[in-house]
Amino acid sequence: MKKGFFSIFKKEVITIFTTPRLLLLILGVPVLMSFYYASLMDEGVPRDLPVVLLDQDKTKLSRQLGLMLDATPSMKIAFEAAGELEGQKSVRRGDVFAMIIIPKDFQKNIQKGIYSNVTCYYNGDYLLPAGLIYKDFQTAAGTFAAGARLKTLQQGGLTTPEAMATISPVKTDVHVLFNPYTSYSYYLNLSFMPMTFQIVIMVVSIYAFGSVLKYRQGRELFNQANGSIITAIFAKILPYTLLFLIVGIFMNTLLFYRINIPFKGNFFGLNLFFLSFILICQSMALFLASVMSSLRTALTIGGSYAALAFSFAGYTFPPEGLSTFTQYFSYIFPFTSYMRFTVNYAIRGITFNSEQLHYMIALTVFACIGVIGILLYNKKLQKGGYDI
Repeated sequence: MKKGFFSIFKKEVITIFTTPRLLLLILGVPVLMSFYYASLMDEGVPRDLPVVLLDQDKTKLSRQLGLMLDATPSMKIAFEAAGELEGQKSVRRGDVFAMIIIPKDFQKNIQKGIYSNVTCYYNGDYLLPAGLIYKDFQTAAGTFAAGARLKTLQQGGLTTPEAMATISPVKTDVHVLFNPYTSYSYYLNLSFMPMTFQIVIMVVSIYAFGSVLKYRQGRELFNQANGSIITAIFAKILPYTLLFLIVGIFMNTLLFYRINIPFKGNFFGLNLFFLSFILICQSMALFLASVMSSLRTALTIGGSYAALAFSFAGYTFPPEGLSTFTQYFSYIFPFTSYMRFTVNYAIRGITFNSEQLHYMIALTVFACIGVIGILLYNKKLQKGGYDI
């Protein structure tokens, strides 16, 4: 039997490319999921969310308001309800996301200068659609009210500039930083893609290390590496690392050159950091495969550990709003440090500061855990594998 680094490396490459399920998991799943997330949010922001309109006035002004609501980016009048009960049922069934009620005497009250209340009921269970509908409803209703007020002031003798100054005496100038288009594709794809990929990295790496122990091939691998645990580990995991890096470069190319997420960093530096993230995940996989009593347990805990990372990363909910315990607890996942470092470096253009130092320290701790994993794996290899 041939021995040494290249013999182990070659054997692992053959195993990967002759095992369709393994190859599909390494290459197929991350690539397909990347395309899925990219196409899912291709428009950037959800558009034409269905809402139901209950127009109890049926006048020119109420129809005008209905057209303004339908013309907003997020809302589309799916149908007009015959009554309030029908509208409520459609919201509860999930057929529409909101119901808007224009009351009776709407036009008459406006013409008389009497306050008229337009009501919007929206489903708060769906945070994103609810927020978009609420925002556009406020904008459309405010614009309509301003137009009605403008006509009244002009009829009272004010010029258009004077009337506009009365309606809106303060002008606002808003600038959105880092994501000027407020695109959810930019915001969510940046986390969804690497999140899915790190689960694959963790599970496949645990399998690569643990399968040797499960089938009691530890001594064989150890002898093939000429008694060097470093040679055994690096030769076995390197083919996976290279494939993961290729997929990672593809993913970053898709994010920053196809989806066109605003990018202020260096592409080579970004992929170099992603390589370090792969190695950290593989270090944790080595530790879990070595410390657990069976491959099944290691895969279960490793997969769950990787899947929970997104929930604690503080990405969709500001970390400052989390409890102090949760803020520190989130650092037990490498994904937290990777994601925050990437956002600061790639999106905000921050190369290095004290906050970035914290992320680097956290990743170094995971590397140290990987060193412990090497020692534990060495013992298990020499024993032959997991205890039966």
